[in-house]
Amino acid sequence: MMDLHSLIYFKKVAELQHLTRAAEELRVAQPSLSRTIAALEADLGVKLFDRVGKGIVLNRNGAILLRRTNNALRELEDARRELADQEAEENRTVTVSLFAASKLLPQLISAFKEEYPHIRLQIVQHDLRDQGEGERDIAIFSSMQPATGENQRVLIGEELLLALPEDSPLASRRELLLSDTAGMEFICLHKGKSLRTITDLYCQMAGFSPKVVLECDSPETVRELICAGMGISFVPSITWHGMDTKNIVLRHLSCPVCKRYINLSWRSKGYLSPAVILFRDFVQDYFAVLGQP
Repeated sequence: MMDLHSLIYFKKVAELQHLTRAAEELRVAQPSLSRTIAALEADLGVKLFDRVGKGIVLNRNGAILLRRTNNALRELEDARRELADQEAEENRTVTVSLFAASKLLPQLISAFKEEYPHIRLQIVQHDLRDQGEGERDIAIFSSMQPATGENQRVLIGEELLLALPEDSPLASRRELLLSDTAGMEFICLHKGKSLRTITDLYCQMAGFSPKVVLECDSPETVRELICAGMGISFVPSITWHGMDTKNIVLRHLSCPVCKRYINLSWRSKGYLSPAVILFRDFVQDYFAVLGQP
């Protein structure tokens, strides 16, 4: 009989394609699990697995049922979450993965909490590749091209300027070719940071690899190091706005024009709680004001 119990058992067997391991993870006896699968096949009138030697392999029928089962279980999980939200209106948590604009984080969180003090924000900062989509509700990330996914929005596009000491020979020029900086010493974010990846790519487009002498993730420290003549650096024009520019100059770059996009994404599948929707919309409104001239 095809019920929730048998579908959960089937899902585990289909994922592992191994009865013994599936029985161990489900903590049931293997003969009982085998009978459940056999009863499910009898109820559906089709075989779900092909027997290969002593093992089993999910067949085309099984693949169809697994896809439908995953959808059904996801819907049930969404129902559970939605009902829980109804019962705990004042107890919300939004998981936010932050990969860009971290300098704005304190102001953003402060503004949001002032308006929605009952919503808890859980901020994580890991590489997007290290996370499954289900582990986060919202992600803020940067890219060289604007994000175009159905569950994504571009928050702002911002120019990347070059910051250099005011006594630099290049400081007298209003605009620089990026290739003019080849061979100069750069202060950059650490490898793996999205802004660092983007600026490295722009340097490659200009025909060189940046000579990185220092890696630092603090805009304030970057400014001090530039003032001390330790090197030059890329500076995002909007998200790093307000950085003290005393004794340093900011210059436009061309060939290529250096720009990045700050993007917002949310889970493409599954239920979005009211708290997630509130935060998603708040972030868009916040950056809309930020991006105004």
